[in-house]
Amino acid sequence: MDPASARVPVQRDRTDLRDLGAVEDLISQRYVNHRPRMSGGSRELVFRSRAAWAAGVTVDRMTYGASVSIRADPFDAILLIGMIDGRFELTARGEHGRAGPGDSLLYPLGVPLGISVDHMKSAITQLPAEVVTRLAGRLGVEAGEFRLDGMEPVSPAMNRHWHATAALVARSFEGPQPAVEHPLILAGVLEAAAAAVLAVFPNSTMRVDYTGTGAVAPAAVRRAVAYIDANAGRPVTIEEIAAASGVKARGLQAAFARHRGTSPTGYLRRVRMERAHRDLQNGNRTGGDTVAEIARRWGFAAPGRFAVEYRRIFGRSPGETLGI
Repeated sequence: MDPASARVPVQRDRTDLRDLGAVEDLISQRYVNHRPRMSGGSRELVFRSRAAWAAGVTVDRMTYGASVSIRADPFDAILLIGMIDGRFELTARGEHGRAGPGDSLLYPLGVPLGISVDHMKSAITQLPAEVVTRLAGRLGVEAGEFRLDGMEPVSPAMNRHWHATAALVARSFEGPQPAVEHPLILAGVLEAAAAAVLAVFPNSTMRVDYTGTGAVAPAAVRRAVAYIDANAGRPVTIEEIAAASGVKARGLQAAFARHRGTSPTGYLRRVRMERAHRDLQNGNRTGGDTVAEIARRWGFAAPGRFAVEYRRIFGRSPGETLGI
């Protein structure tokens, strides 16, 4: 499959409001039903949202220029807030989280929330819950057993890691032709964000004992290689590759490391690099082909990193191959 023809629709919204009822309507439509009220002596509201979303992923630079108390219905998506300025407090199930500039918090799933904001500027990231639970399953925790156990990062270093990941996700939505329009890049962004959630915030995968994955025959690795070769032009997950190979994801990862010295995703990345190399060889720069567009076509969102990896593999720059 040639990924060039596929595009993921990206929507954007820029909103400035001063009416609390209008804010309630906007947030209820975009996230969940919620009931805000002015608090702390605030009389005037300045609300600003700069949002973009695609395929269940939302990034939103949100500002509340007032003190507001909110009662929110339960979330069924993963929502995280990275604080830029002001104060934010979150209460759920008797737990209380507090965040100031530079902090981050994870909204609990499936429970009503009490929220308090005080002149807050924040970067919000929302992900489909199934993306995180699917990755947790790959790590040995079935969907029915997976739990998010806390609102706050496990350490200051992991808090910084979340902020870096959220910035990466937000950058993928920037520009007139955002990187997440490309299905392969969107899949990579989702994978990176889900992995960061599981690394940064307390959850069931942190209690898994990773002993022994069982033997996987070389034939299963060959089936996986054939499946990757045939499907490299579309978003594929390790679970899908493993199912096509007739084995579990963890076992396939161990078998790839043993028989091929890489991982299934590492092999997939190399195949996509080879396909990008082919397109560069066959490209026509006078007809509008560019290195950045070909790189994105095959899931490489950052042209600079693509160029470094390309040179390491092929011994020349992608621009030289295209004939620039």
